[in-house]
Amino acid sequence: MKRYRIDLHIHTCLSPCGSLEMSPSVIVETALERGLHAIAVTDHNNTMQCPEIQRLGAKAGLIVFAGVEVTTREEAHCVALFGTESSRIIFQQYLDVHLPHIPNDPERFGDQVWVNSRNEIVGEAPYLLLSALDQSVEKVSAVVRKLGGLFIAAHVERPSFSLISQLGFIDSSLMLDGIEFNDSSRYQLLLQQHSYLREYTQYAASDAHYPEQIGTQYAIWQTEALSFENLRMAFEKEGEHLLFSTQPNIH
Repeated sequence: MKRYRIDLHIHTCLSPCGSLEMSPSVIVETALERGLHAIAVTDHNNTMQCPEIQRLGAKAGLIVFAGVEVTTREEAHCVALFGTESSRIIFQQYLDVHLPHIPNDPERFGDQVWVNSRNEIVGEAPYLLLSALDQSVEKVSAVVRKLGGLFIAAHVERPSFSLISQLGFIDSSLMLDGIEFNDSSRYQLLLQQHSYLREYTQYAASDAHYPEQIGTQYAIWQTEALSFENLRMAFEKEGEHLLFSTQPNIH
């Protein structure tokens, strides 16, 4: 078994709150410079920038997982990760159906474009990606799991847009693969009130919106190979496959 640095929550220029500097080439180059071995692309409610970054990552020696940060009907943020291009496409179709058709205002919220390796605009998401889907967290989780994906509670320690801030707790019946946090100190305080979180796979991620944030928080992935199925095994703590934070007392 080897151990690798990974950052499973990175936004691109497609997210309206993300910097336009977060282009495919910048993300891949910065991730490698920071010593990361794998990343996940997780824009708000849209996956269209994933394929180009995966293509560049494959050429440069960086594993890139396709993902998305979903805003559920409860206005809670969750990360979904997918192991195949077909599952990503199907989930993108699901997002297109269930995202409210509220036009984006670029001057107010930011641009929502995806680009190629030359930073040329390939497409633009017309509807505001910061909106909440018309689907509950239970429904979104069920769809992700049916597609063979992983479903994770995003930045649970935050006082807004997290499952705990929106619902007060995490229901044990929710099909959840893991718990993500960004601020380890704040997460330690949350664990004092919600000790059951220790039962889940817990790990840190950067939630990077700017190049300088990439890899500032990361997880350690102990695995035999950098594949999606091995990542699933790490979430499930199967054998010696593990995913954990480098922070003390968060295991």
